[in-house]
Amino acid sequence: MDKLLQERTKKLLEKSETPEEFTKGLQELLKSNVDRDATKNYKRIIPETGKFYGVPLPILRLIAAEIGKFIQKGATKAPSLLETIWNEGSFEARQIAGKSLDKFGQKNPKICLDFVSSVLPDLDNWAVCDNLAMFGVEPIVYSNPELVLPLSERWIKSENKWIRRFGVVSLRGYKRVKTTDEVFKILDTVMEDHENEIKKAVSWVLREITKRNPDEIAAFLTRWTKANPGKDARWIIKDGMKKLSKEKQTEILTLIG
Repeated sequence: MDKLLQERTKKLLEKSETPEEFTKGLQELLKSNVDRDATKNYKRIIPETGKFYGVPLPILRLIAAEIGKFIQKGATKAPSLLETIWNEGSFEARQIAGKSLDKFGQKNPKICLDFVSSVLPDLDNWAVCDNLAMFGVEPIVYSNPELVLPLSERWIKSENKWIRRFGVVSLRGYKRVKTTDEVFKILDTVMEDHENEIKKAVSWVLREITKRNPDEIAAFLTRWTKANPGKDARWIIKDGMKKLSKEKQTEILTLIG
């Protein structure tokens, strides 16, 4: 099954320079791998999802891996191909576009970030948003955080809640690198955000980056705890501190009351 899917994807990539043919071939590939359970899961877990086929994530990962190899060999072809995949418009196609950037972005950060920035207005659900941030931006943070921080700061101030969420999740790369004051200044912007999708993203990212930065996260949450936080910030603090030591959690809970 895996080898057949890989071969079909390679065959599809022979049409990469003819967008209409490629899109038609991609749609045929996706339709031939529809699964009823995946369809039910997407409807249940991602209710905002618009167009989708119901293709399981493991299959999307295999397709994305082949496309990722293809664009790594020819970076100049990447922007047009990624745009074609993204513009197909389905949940699956946009998952594939994001996942294919995983190993591409570190060697081609400008191409990757330019593409990512161009498609952010299309985000309409948490799954596509987080997938694009985790595969398209997070690997760049590992090696070039200074390229991402100015963008994260801009994204997180957007009026569009999905772009704000993307800005938050773009900081998840700090699970492998040390945080800076700039990271927490950016997070300050959304600590009182009323949108559930933003609050959940902030607390998740705080938990994710705690292991590499426990003292910094503890200091950040303690500062907010002492600042008479509103109910949204209080929820983030309580949920975001869960990877801290029990001692630190007790200290924060005592302060927050």
